[in-house]
Amino acid sequence: MNTSTLYNPHVKPYPNFDNISTPYTPLDNTLAILLLLCSLVGIPGNISAALFFSSSPGRDWVATLYTIICSVDTVTCLAHVPVVIALFRERKPGVFNDQLFCSLWDILYTTLQKISIYLVLVLSSTRTIIIVNPLYKIRIKTVVGCVAGYMFLLLLIPLLQYLILPLRGEYKYSWDGVYCYYNFKMRFEHAVNLVMVGLPPILTFFTLLVTAFKLSMERQDLEDTGSVIKEWKHRANITIVMFTTLFLICNLPLFINLMHNMATSFFGVEYPGVYLSTRFMFWYSWHIARMESVVVNAALNPLLYYCRMRKFRAWCNAAGRKMWPGEIRRYSRDYLRYRRKETATFQMVPTQNTALDLE
Repeated sequence: MNTSTLYNPHVKPYPNFDNISTPYTPLDNTLAILLLLCSLVGIPGNISAALFFSSSPGRDWVATLYTIICSVDTVTCLAHVPVVIALFRERKPGVFNDQLFCSLWDILYTTLQKISIYLVLVLSSTRTIIIVNPLYKIRIKTVVGCVAGYMFLLLLIPLLQYLILPLRGEYKYSWDGVYCYYNFKMRFEHAVNLVMVGLPPILTFFTLLVTAFKLSMERQDLEDTGSVIKEWKHRANITIVMFTTLFLICNLPLFINLMHNMATSFFGVEYPGVYLSTRFMFWYSWHIARMESVVVNAALNPLLYYCRMRKFRAWCNAAGRKMWPGEIRRYSRDYLRYRRKETATFQMVPTQNTALDLE
């Protein structure tokens, strides 16, 4: 297929490698439908969760983090719409043929992807700190400041890529990935991916192991004391562990592809190499890693909240019956009465709330 005269220069030539042929049209349509289903679940689910976390009484830093995560996931479930259109149209660029739109879309989607990775790291690491040292106090201002500073850095990178001539590249539309990306200098690309995409998941996995180990050690003590408050705290910790595990599983294809890309570039292997030499891997490896897995993760998160968080489940059920204000007030009143009773009985040492009110 000769695409040089059909589209703008930023659209890469149609791939013409040996033994790769063309993508599977039925599979393209299936993946497009999957993205649409994720939108139908993820957008209302994340909006509901964001409203719940932001309006929770006594909101702490965990609720603030969850609110930011739900907001990011909502936009992520919307950002893939141009990709769905391209998949239904035999991967033709469509709106991606406009270079300005291509550039802005890549900046938005890349920022969403990297901030999601960072938010999970912050949530997992702070939870580990609280479990290891229950008396340590984490302030909302500190968490919000870290997130705001990281977002500023993410927005600064495209500006540096444009202003610093040796780093300057160009935005390209990828037929095999069905998305736009920034094709900048290889060494700078690897440095950015290593620091912002490769390193955070490794740290997240480490904090996940520490948290899981501490929770397994606390389980016996929980059974001995029978404290309801400790049970709720344990359940909140388990929820964050499950949230982190789901994130790592869904984003594993992206991490593998990025590490493979860095390794092949280091050893001078020409693209597509052995790993992407088959028809399926060439046409779907990067698309599944960067699009499908990320959007599926964003859509599954509110389902996890619904299954694990009793107050969120009660909020959703009551909202469906159009009488949620009374339900939430009644639920909160019963919970607070229960907590005061437990505190008086066991004379627990006061610690910060940290997501207990969300369970």
